[in-house]
Amino acid sequence: MKMINQIINKINNKLCILGQQRKIFQETQIGDLLWCKMPLPKKQLKQIEESHRIRPYLVVEKGPNFLLCYQSTTKNRKEMNNYQKYLINGKKYRKKKNSWLDLTKVEKISIKNIQSPYIKLNQIDIKKIEKRIWISQCRGNSDLIRFNEPIYIEIGDVVVKAEKTFYIYSEDNVNIYGFEIQKRNKNKQEFETIKINKKTYYTNFKEFKTINRNDIFDVVNMANEDEIVEIFNKKSAKRLKNNEKPNKTLSKNRNEFEIGTTFQYGNSTVMYLYSDNEKYYGVDLLWYRIKPRVFEIKEIEKRSLVGMKSLEEINKILEFFVEKNMQYSKIKRVYQQIRNLLYSSVA
Repeated sequence: MKMINQIINKINNKLCILGQQRKIFQETQIGDLLWCKMPLPKKQLKQIEESHRIRPYLVVEKGPNFLLCYQSTTKNRKEMNNYQKYLINGKKYRKKKNSWLDLTKVEKISIKNIQSPYIKLNQIDIKKIEKRIWISQCRGNSDLIRFNEPIYIEIGDVVVKAEKTFYIYSEDNVNIYGFEIQKRNKNKQEFETIKINKKTYYTNFKEFKTINRNDIFDVVNMANEDEIVEIFNKKSAKRLKNNEKPNKTLSKNRNEFEIGTTFQYGNSTVMYLYSDNEKYYGVDLLWYRIKPRVFEIKEIEKRSLVGMKSLEEINKILEFFVEKNMQYSKIKRVYQQIRNLLYSSVA
């Protein structure tokens, strides 16, 4: 009798668990991450460490009694291409650990493998994942399943428009902004080399393009965070080099200097912003947050040239003054000029 009761209890427990699993399955939506047991035969499952047998799976499609998912892991598999994986930031979802999605294959998860809900991804993450799946599909992995969401273009992406390839260095809600890159340097021109997804491209950082997000273009590659930083530094160094002057002092005959030019001014470094009535004005780069004012740079032609600030750096400094409403009409004009340069085809 005791044995019969144990069998009955075991059956009831299994039915209860199955009922909970069915409830989770019914409530699950596309874009949810669930804790699931790996869909492997028992023999293979035993070869995996017990604590790793259950892991998060991202639901991309629902069947009548199964889920189609992408598996995740806590390891960043560096041998994979940038578009074959996606980092889910745990802090953003109030989780202790980050997860890396493996976007190279779709797994079929039955109801009996479902354990518990984990995370519901936001639309931005889903769109970024969609872009990676799209690139993989274009490169021949047709077995992957998409979310049928708009693709989210961001800094670091490589797009093709009118048979030209562009690296996206900036973006906003309306446009994306890129400079032209090439896979080969056919004419042996003076190009810089940049790495995108471990591949080498060539560019002179000169051919810029503004592309409306609603235009038709193809996204074909994407850089990782380290590559994005390296490309930004190379672009900034190239711009600084192009603006370097042969002499340490500037000629008196020049009527206007370039915004962002920095000079030694006593013990301080000042940045030129604009001219008015043949006078030159700028900010002290050390003290501008403590003493937010624009002052005349006297005898500017005698000041030693230090270098040139990047558009991004100038933009941040001007944002501070605009927020403080300091000398607003002049600053606003310069600020808009820098914004146009930063987010336009002539940057």
